[in-house]
Amino acid sequence: MDILVYGAGVVGSVYAARLKAAGHNVSLLARGQRAVSLRTHGIQLEDASTGRRTTTRVSVVEQLAPVDNYDVVLVTVRLYQLSSILPILAANRQIPTLLFLLSNPAGMRQFEQLDLQRIVSGFPAVGGVRKGDVVRYITPRQVPTMLGEVDGRVTPRLRQLEAIFKQAGFTVKLSSDMQTWLKTHAIMDIGIIAAVLMAGRKSALLARTRRNVVMLVQAMREGLLALRALGTPLTPFYLTLLFLWLPRFLTVILLQSLLRTRLSTLGIDAHFGDDIDNIEEIRQMAREIKGQLRSSPLATPTLNRLVLALEQTTSELPQ
Repeated sequence: MDILVYGAGVVGSVYAARLKAAGHNVSLLARGQRAVSLRTHGIQLEDASTGRRTTTRVSVVEQLAPVDNYDVVLVTVRLYQLSSILPILAANRQIPTLLFLLSNPAGMRQFEQLDLQRIVSGFPAVGGVRKGDVVRYITPRQVPTMLGEVDGRVTPRLRQLEAIFKQAGFTVKLSSDMQTWLKTHAIMDIGIIAAVLMAGRKSALLARTRRNVVMLVQAMREGLLALRALGTPLTPFYLTLLFLWLPRFLTVILLQSLLRTRLSTLGIDAHFGDDIDNIEEIRQMAREIKGQLRSSPLATPTLNRLVLALEQTTSELPQ
């Protein structure tokens, strides 16, 4: 299969290398110094679970032309970059499948200029950080790559995508309502990252402060209940179980344990580099979710407090 990975950050680099190793013809779209580095050194990965380093050579391109032809474009850019590439994708009518592996709580409203039949929604199962030319990453087997058609059907195309990702070593789960999944999951991402930000930008610091974890649990509960009050079903189910069904003290203990793991270090703390703009994607998600929850009959005061923290500068953040 001919695959273009649009975006050469952590997620795009890992998926491109894994798909290439699985035997597919992979091109990676990158620009500037990143493109130079990839052409010179290849995709350099370090598996944080094992310490194993690999180098994978792929074709590096710097643009997608209207006449270019691939079987699939795998879009792995940040949410705030999406609006700038949608006209480029719309101008190319040759490619039958555009798979978006990114956080997108706005749903299909983002893709009005595209043919919806070309779109598959998804969410990546990769966390990590890029230091120079090397991407240090983790792909926990318990965290699947999510895939779903716009209309919720399990199509032959979806099964084919599931097969190639499994062949590349990813755990995969299909969703019948990917748009709802992304909204619900966005509330969790926003809450956790904002709480870590307020605690000093380290998951382990948040884990040691029970009062802040209790605040996070309350914010999550408010957000999920407000979303459900709008008629949106909550999925994945484990979020309902964790934040709405389990006793709060038990949820707090479970979160404190999770926040001390390597998964949190690479999946959460990696959002906070030297440049505060690294959290711009989460900020945009927070604005979108806040706008949606504004019409809910249930208030979200604790979640609003965390969202406010995302809009503050580094110097203004509570320590």
